[in-house]
Amino acid sequence: MFMWHVGDIAEKKKCKTGQHEKMAIFNESNPDSYRSIYGSLFSEFGEEITTKIHRAYAGRQISFPKKLYTEEYINYYVQKNKTEKSPAVMADELECTERIVRRHMKESRDMESEQFEQSVKTISRYRPVYNELYLEFGEKIMKEIYALYRGHQISFPKKLYTENYIMHYVKEHMWDMTGSELAKELGYTERRISQLIKSIMDRQEKS
Repeated sequence: MFMWHVGDIAEKKKCKTGQHEKMAIFNESNPDSYRSIYGSLFSEFGEEITTKIHRAYAGRQISFPKKLYTEEYINYYVQKNKTEKSPAVMADELECTERIVRRHMKESRDMESEQFEQSVKTISRYRPVYNELYLEFGEKIMKEIYALYRGHQISFPKKLYTENYIMHYVKEHMWDMTGSELAKELGYTERRISQLIKSIMDRQEKS
């Protein structure tokens, strides 16, 4: 198993350069440090939410439906409010067309108040992916993600950071972290970390 230690090499680097190399612009505060969709998410929501979404969806392709609410919830909502609200108002609140609202008004029969209360307990308000986001991040962020990506199918890379960020991170921390620690932090194998460190050392020797 590869294990990178500080030891004499760190001392040699210190004598040679006098200080650690900086990470340039590639750090956790720069959207360009994140791969594709994660960079966009970081720009909108910051690091914490971006890393949580990465943990939940890494390596998956997710379809974000155009519709936010389930058909069951739309039907429930229309039946509960049809005597007090116009089809236009309900359509706006449910983010659907008046035609859909009128169809539910026509097809569904009246329900007693107790039946309404029992029904809502078993009805999922949001479509599956939005319900997941709602439970994890709350309604505000879920609706912001819905507004940004509704109707899109998005592939979430397994890796969170770009190669440039990875290289700069390893270069910055190879002197104070072991190979296993770097691998765990960056989501890489120790073998890959070993390859990156060798590449960095080779470049430094040639420079």
